[in-house]
Amino acid sequence: MAITHLKSEPTDAPAAIGHNRPPVDILAKSEFDEQIDQHEGLRKRIVDLVGAADRAQATSEETMGRCGQTVIQIRACMKKIEDAHTTSKAPYLEGGRVIDKAKKELMGPLEEAKAKIEGKQQSYLRAQAKADQERREKQAAEERRIQEENDRIQREHEEAVRKAQEEAEAAGKPVEEVAPPEPVYIAPPPPPKPIERGIIRGAEGAAISGKKVWKSQITDYTQAFAMVSSNPKVREAMDSAIAAVVRAGVREIAGVRIWEDVGVSNR
Repeated sequence: MAITHLKSEPTDAPAAIGHNRPPVDILAKSEFDEQIDQHEGLRKRIVDLVGAADRAQATSEETMGRCGQTVIQIRACMKKIEDAHTTSKAPYLEGGRVIDKAKKELMGPLEEAKAKIEGKQQSYLRAQAKADQERREKQAAEERRIQEENDRIQREHEEAVRKAQEEAEAAGKPVEEVAPPEPVYIAPPPPPKPIERGIIRGAEGAAISGKKVWKSQITDYTQAFAMVSSNPKVREAMDSAIAAVVRAGVREIAGVRIWEDVGVSNR
C-alpha cells in the first residue's frame, strides 16, 4: 500500500540557497580527495612506499643509504598530504572562526547577564546560610552558658553539702537536719526548629534552590601535589614538562632517569 500522506504539495516558492548541497562531511572528503588526486600517482606511490618499509634492511652503509632515500620519499609524500589537508581544510577553519565569532557576539552578553543574575542569587543564598549559621552559633552559645551556670550551681550545692556535713558532725546532729535544699537548675533551651530551605518557585514556573558546593585554592603546591601525583593527567603533564627541560639541557633531576640515546636524521 502506497504512503500518500507524506507527499508534498507543489509550490512556486524559490528553493533555498544551497538546498541541494551535499552534506558537509561528504563535501569535505571530496575536496580533500580532489587535492590529493592533483598529484598524479600519489596514491600508488603511498602504497609502494608502505610496502617498501617491510622489505627495507639496514645492515650496512649501502642499505642505510637506500633506507634514507626511502624515508626522504616518504616525507615528500607526507608533505603533499599535509598540503592537501591544509588547503582543503582552510575554508572550513575560516568558516568555523566566523561562526565562533558570531556565536561569541551573541553568547557573550547572555553569559555575562546570566552570571550577573546568578551572582545576585548566590549573594542571597550566602546571606541565608550566614543567618542560619549565626542562629546555630547563638543556640550553641546559649546552651554552653546554661550548662556552665548549672555546673556552677552544682558546685555550690556540693560545697554546701560538704559544709553541712562538717557542721552536723561538729554539733553531733544528724546530717539531714542541716542539709541544704536541692538546687534549682536552669532548664535548657528548647531545641531549635529545623531550618528547611525548600525550592523557590518563580511566578512563571522557574525552580531555584541552593546546594552545598566545595571549592579549593592551592596554598602550597608541593604539599598539594602529593594528593594528585597519581592522577594520569597530572603524570602526563609532568612527563611533558620533564621532557621539555631535558631537551633544554638539564641532565640531572631528582626522581628522573635521564640517558643518552641515538636518533635518526635522513636529509
